[in-house]
Amino acid sequence: MKSRVLLLVACLLAGTALAQDKKAALQRAGFEQVHLWDRGDSSLVFFAHRNFRNPYHSMRWADRQWRDTASLAYVPLLYNRPMGVYGQQDLRYRPLDAGEKAYFKKVNRPFSGYRWSFRIHPDLAVRFGNKERPFESRTHLILDTRVFLLPGLSVQTGLLIPIQNALDNRGMHLRLAPSHLHYFWNERMPHFLGITAGTFYNDRYGINLQYRYDKLDRPWSWGLELARTGFYLLPPWQVYTEGMNDMLALADVQFRWNAQDLTFKVTAGQFLFRDRGVRGDLIRQYGGVDLGLFAAATRAGIAAGFNFTFPLFPGKIARGRNWELRTTEAFQWEYSYTNAGPIGQRFRMGMPRLDRTLRQYKASFLQSQGRPR
Repeated sequence: MKSRVLLLVACLLAGTALAQDKKAALQRAGFEQVHLWDRGDSSLVFFAHRNFRNPYHSMRWADRQWRDTASLAYVPLLYNRPMGVYGQQDLRYRPLDAGEKAYFKKVNRPFSGYRWSFRIHPDLAVRFGNKERPFESRTHLILDTRVFLLPGLSVQTGLLIPIQNALDNRGMHLRLAPSHLHYFWNERMPHFLGITAGTFYNDRYGINLQYRYDKLDRPWSWGLELARTGFYLLPPWQVYTEGMNDMLALADVQFRWNAQDLTFKVTAGQFLFRDRGVRGDLIRQYGGVDLGLFAAATRAGIAAGFNFTFPLFPGKIARGRNWELRTTEAFQWEYSYTNAGPIGQRFRMGMPRLDRTLRQYKASFLQSQGRPR
């Protein structure tokens, strides 16, 4: 009897040591907030990996570190909240059950579970068509970081470094990059909520509210967005603001055609600068890259153009135990062909909106990544 007890204790200790070794291997590979829950007949791996925009890449990268395919499932985190359970082999999706949610709440450690991740990304503005100067541009380099305070609650801030400006009269001085406080809620999936307050791109500051209904294993989704913003500028050692008198109110519906990784989206309401109308988008997903075409018809006129989103090479630049320097996982740029001012536009937030983010977690999209083309 005594020998059996000793054997059982030895097995438990060996299993604990093996789990710690696997956890350490994932952390060395850039994973954060790693929690391994061995439930006897199956195991769950909770994790975040900010180098990858597409969670498929992070799960396959974990496969290389894990090297164990027996009864394993992944739970990727978004803004320090679990997004659901994805089977390792088939990436079949399901929401977390009550026990899995309770386990994550118990082990979650926002400060100790994340590195100080410093992100480098460019901010580009381009204008064509001026007869005297056919091509005008402005280039900034931004170094920022996001700190997780509580589950779903984070703050992002950084520095904006001017590189060149042949577009407008903004100065070439170092200043605060767009900074905000953000809260993400998904406790009652498929309901998602995002609240963001602070400064944004397009010289806007204020508050933004997003709601989205999205079953991640279904093609249809819809959402609402409300924002009240004002104009701000940061001259050297000064802050200039105007009242928050611009209201943005939009509703959208989108459908994903799984066979072609195509998303059709229609948005209607009041865009930036009280411009009311409708906009249609067609987005094609290629792994971590999105390519899109759009057209808009509003009170201000008619416009069309293209946009794209992709991670910047090389990703990780340097990494320590508690810090990391990397390029952005999602660089976004849009070109609109119009002779008028902004038509059917929203301000950029410094982070992807809910619909762009949740599109990456669609079960059909992740499953398509493993199929031969």
